[in-house]
Amino acid sequence: MPSTSPRAGLSVAQRFGRKAREYERHAHLQRLTAETLASFIAAQNIPPGPVVEIGCGTGLLTRLLADASTSYLATDIAPGMVEACRAKTGSLPRMGFAVLDGQAANFEKRPALIVSNLTFQWFADPAAGIAALAGQTRALAFSIMLSGSFPEWNRAFADLGRTSGLIPLPEEGAILSALRALPGLRLRHHTLTHARHYDSAAAFVHSFRGIGADHPRPGYRPGPIRPVLQRFAQGMDATARVLYCIAQHDGLED
Repeated sequence: MPSTSPRAGLSVAQRFGRKAREYERHAHLQRLTAETLASFIAAQNIPPGPVVEIGCGTGLLTRLLADASTSYLATDIAPGMVEACRAKTGSLPRMGFAVLDGQAANFEKRPALIVSNLTFQWFADPAAGIAALAGQTRALAFSIMLSGSFPEWNRAFADLGRTSGLIPLPEEGAILSALRALPGLRLRHHTLTHARHYDSAAAFVHSFRGIGADHPRPGYRPGPIRPVLQRFAQGMDATARVLYCIAQHDGLED
C-alpha cells in the first residue's frame, strides 16, 4: 500500500502473484489475523458444509481451516498465489483450487461457509462486495483492514502537507450497514488493533513490498520521502485496525 516505486501500473493480482515465493517471510500481520479469524470461527456454531476461501494467498488461513470432513475450495485472483497454496495444501483431503476474482464470484451451488482473510479491502467497493458474498452462503467469516490503520505513517506525510500512498480503506460502519441491510442476517463482530514495531520506515515499506501489497492509492504520485525516512530512522510502530466478522443466515437451506 505504501509505494515509492514506479511500478504502479502493475495490477493487484500481478503484484501479489510475483511475491508468492517470498510472501510468508513478510506476511506477519496476515499470519496473525488468519490465526485470530480461525479462532473466532471455531468459537461459533457454524453448521458444517462446503467451504470457499476468497483470497487464499499462500494458504495461511487455508491450513488452519481445511480438514477431511468437508470440501474446501481455495481461490485467489493471482494464479501464482493459487499455485503456492496448492503446493502447501494440495495433499489435504477434499481440496480444490481456482483462480477467481472474489468481487465477481457467483456460485451455482451455495457454499456453507465463505471465508476471507485481509482480502476485501482490495475490492473496488468493499461493502458492496462483502454484502454480495454474504447473500450467496449460509455464513460469511472474514477479516478486513479498516480506515484509521497506520496513523503513524499517514501523520508523517500530513505533517509535510502531503497524503501518503496508502490505499483508501473502508469504514467499519459502511461494512456493517451493508450487511445489516440483508434480511435475516445475524452479525457477530469485533475490531482489534494490531501493532508491530519496525526498525525503520524503510523496513515498514519493505514489509508491504515483500507481499505485493505496495499498490498505491489511485492518483498517487511518488515524491521525496526523505523527511519521513529520517523521522523513523530509529524505528516506528505501525498500527492496523482489523474488523473480524461472521455474518450468518440462521436456518438458511442450501
